[in-house]
Amino acid sequence: MSKRRAEEPEVEDVEMASHGEEDDESGDDSDDGEDIINVDFDFFDPKEIDFHAVKNLLTQYFASDAILFALSELADMVVSQSTVGTTIKADGEESDPFSILTVLNMNHHLYNHKAASSQSTGTSSSSSASASKPSQVMTQLRDYVFTKSKQNEKLHAKLKELLSAGSKKEVGLILSERVINMPVVTAPPMWRMMLEEVQRAADEGLPFKFEYYLMMCPTYHEVAPKADLDEDGPVPSKKRTKMADPVTFFFHPEEEMLQQYAEFTQDFKLTTPPPVAESRNTFEDFGIAPARRMMLIHKDKIPEVVQLMVDNTEWDS
Repeated sequence: MSKRRAEEPEVEDVEMASHGEEDDESGDDSDDGEDIINVDFDFFDPKEIDFHAVKNLLTQYFASDAILFALSELADMVVSQSTVGTTIKADGEESDPFSILTVLNMNHHLYNHKAASSQSTGTSSSSSASASKPSQVMTQLRDYVFTKSKQNEKLHAKLKELLSAGSKKEVGLILSERVINMPVVTAPPMWRMMLEEVQRAADEGLPFKFEYYLMMCPTYHEVAPKADLDEDGPVPSKKRTKMADPVTFFFHPEEEMLQQYAEFTQDFKLTTPPPVAESRNTFEDFGIAPARRMMLIHKDKIPEVVQLMVDNTEWDS
């Protein structure tokens, strides 16, 4: 059964654009080759059945750097945490989610983590494997953000302080990803539900009393398209192909709102280049260079920006 569907009527019937070959072959370009499909979305708690789909979304989220992390463990962590987190599905509870939004306690999984069981199913661990030990994937993520924040001395020092053993101020790692063309109007209800669930879990004594929230938002900026440079003709000079002062864009519009309330931000490049097999299908071939923007946001700022998301009528059109 979906959760709180009655509270979210604004996203039950959402229009999504699709691009089909039939439109291209017919020659009818009145709608620029787009079909509008009405989709009925439901909200659900993460479940064990979502493991593989969540892992795929996490792979998409971390892009070429996904190989640096134990994503099976991370996906298991997400689906095992049904108290906080939301997925969106269109074909019932047994179908694959199109979106995931959740928050994980980095400090808890670094220093009070209970060894999980089967990473493929998310089942409960046996008592012999329940001793506290650092989570492998959370250790990898901690080291990753330490490395990527070195260019910003204040952010780096703050993260070192917050993620140290014995820190009284805990950090919630927000993981937000959705399939391409998923309407942004679905994001505000998910954020509102997450805040409510975090508050309820904290009131019940669960480890969700965060002082800060950490995000690594997918971004991109425009570059000279490789496809153009590969065409026959004179090779342009570096001076001509270099774009001055590139502007950073967010793949998720709601995260552009969040950055305005961040205490610290830092842009960084992905560590791992895309596989050779994908080299002819990269964003840069079409003039887009993917990157990430790390944001550290104080807990007091999140409710305000989430309310702005909910009140934003521009995303409804």
